[in-house]
Amino acid sequence: MKRLCDLLAIVPGVTAIIGGGGKTTLMMTLAKELSERGRVIVTTSTKILPPEDIPALINPTGKEVTEALTRNPVICVGNKCGDKFSSSTISFAELAKLADYVLTEADGSRQLPLKAHADYEPVIPDTANQCIYVIGIDCIGGRLSEVCHRPELFAELNGCGTDESVTAELAAAAVKKERLADRYFINKADDNEGMEKAANLAVLLGKPSVFGSLHRGEYKCL
Repeated sequence: MKRLCDLLAIVPGVTAIIGGGGKTTLMMTLAKELSERGRVIVTTSTKILPPEDIPALINPTGKEVTEALTRNPVICVGNKCGDKFSSSTISFAELAKLADYVLTEADGSRQLPLKAHADYEPVIPDTANQCIYVIGIDCIGGRLSEVCHRPELFAELNGCGTDESVTAELAAAAVKKERLADRYFINKADDNEGMEKAANLAVLLGKPSVFGSLHRGEYKCL
């Protein structure tokens, strides 16, 4: 089976991850795979909880980042913001010079599987060479107001009400209208039914898509 980083065509430089819940897990899964090929920095342009199993550098200098990467293939870089990390004072362009791969979580979704974006969202770095949009397949069949972050914006995109049930057609229509993604990753397809739903959604999205289960480590691409 191909690795997820290959299915998503991750290349050196800055990759932004946006959309629904599962972004941090996706980022760390990619970081682990990519660490066998080079140095990896995980970070954010918004806010994230710092990963517990890798070194986390608070407001480091470039020299400190380089030194940390000689000891560990994956590090987290950012600024302390309460119990979370915010974006680093080191620019993304500079981070990309210090590591082979920079993965940044560029969006928030309150752990909901679907997301519509305000005018100031997502915070995609100018230097990003790819944007991966995450969708949880468990949004399908749920009430829009319960499975979507900013459901009123999603409803506005589709001309529907926030009490409507989310279909694959509604989900695909909204995210396509936002025109934010280079590729889609459809997560939480944890059984055969979920895989069938995810495959259907991938067809409707009309762009390169990978679907499967981060929990099970099983993926397919379309």
